[in-house]
Amino acid sequence: MKYSEIRKTKRYRTERAADGNALTKSAFEVLLVFIILIFVIAVVFTVFFRVVTFTKKLDDKLQTYSVVTASADNYQKGDIVSVKTENNISAGEIIALHGQKIVIGTDREKSVNCVQFEDKRYFTYDELKEKIPDLTVPEGYVLLNGDFTSSEKLLVGEIIPLEYITGKAEYVIYPFSLFGRSADYMKQ
Repeated sequence: MKYSEIRKTKRYRTERAADGNALTKSAFEVLLVFIILIFVIAVVFTVFFRVVTFTKKLDDKLQTYSVVTASADNYQKGDIVSVKTENNISAGEIIALHGQKIVIGTDREKSVNCVQFEDKRYFTYDELKEKIPDLTVPEGYVLLNGDFTSSEKLLVGEIIPLEYITGKAEYVIYPFSLFGRSADYMKQ
């Protein structure tokens, strides 16, 4: 029997249809497993890690970073941390730990223009001395580099309670040129 005649038989058409169905079924199964895997990874990622975006002044330019944070027990000066307040989640770099001096000045490498503590901004040492007599970060608090707002041209340091900190930055995911690098890269 010739091949063209075989193709016309019912048995050939049935076998071909079964092969096509099997191929379609296996492709669907692979796609379903892929979708479930992506879902599981997304759930695990959001439960155990937090992605935060913050702005850091770098070489007289503002650079936006997105980082993955994970829970940590101890923090050091220079660590990038995620912070949960009543209204939102943000991030910042620890400028000073409890017991360290608060520096208000114009040198953006070593100081902030003003300090925000308990919803009030203090622009001079004299103002801040009324609230914090020894001008050091109080026990149970840290000083973060807060917002650099273009409208005010201020680098605002915020004194926040340690319990507001939800995690320490581990890896950079944006900008993409730094994807996967350790967050310690941003301390340089």
